[in-house]
Amino acid sequence: MKKILNIFTNNYIIFCVYALIGWIYEVSWYLIFQNKFVNRGVLFGPFLPIYGFGILILLLILKKFMSKKHLSSNKIYTSISLFTLTTFIYVTIIEYTTPKIYNVNYFLSKYGIGLLLINIIVIILVNILIQKNNKLKNIDTTIILVFLAIWIITTLIEYVSHYFIETYSHKLLWDYTYDFLNINRRVNWDASRNFAIGGTLLLYTVQPLLDDFLKKTKLNKKIIISLIIGIPMLIDLFINVIL
Repeated sequence: MKKILNIFTNNYIIFCVYALIGWIYEVSWYLIFQNKFVNRGVLFGPFLPIYGFGILILLLILKKFMSKKHLSSNKIYTSISLFTLTTFIYVTIIEYTTPKIYNVNYFLSKYGIGLLLINIIVIILVNILIQKNNKLKNIDTTIILVFLAIWIITTLIEYVSHYFIETYSHKLLWDYTYDFLNINRRVNWDASRNFAIGGTLLLYTVQPLLDDFLKKTKLNKKIIISLIIGIPMLIDLFINVIL
């Protein structure tokens, strides 16, 4: 029972920390780019639950993967890493040179062959270099693979969340209709890329500090912290979502 309670309080505190970080991120975006304060989400309090759940899902899927080294001597790891980096650079260049490409299908029909060819060339050339130079075989590609995984997972989370929020609450909390490379206005290139960058930074910087704090903090203190945050959040949730 004590072990279960410890796991629950740890995960709840992690959830709250990232729900708060997510709220700060989105509110800051509006303050910087639109010069106005917008309380994002459906709660009165400074929490965006989607970010908390998102990080918990990322940790569940990626924590063990992050603890191991995935070296460039493995052709699969190298090829996936190169594909990620090349695609990131290629699409970013197109975004800033031809920004009014909203439809993914249009992008693929016009630039897809170029993207495929440049990826094939880069992957072949780099794999040849790695085979000829032993020093290049020891490059750790883990962070790039984690970056790609976060990109895919967070995009799926955002898409599914948008679908359910729109379907069941009939609200549009975000709309990417006129944003670069959007899919059904639910997800777009910029948001997914920012989530991937932010998620990678958080898992490699904030999460180790948070893990260390949770290990050193006694269970009774973690319970108190959870209750102090949890009770107002539950009241907030009840008023804004259930009622």
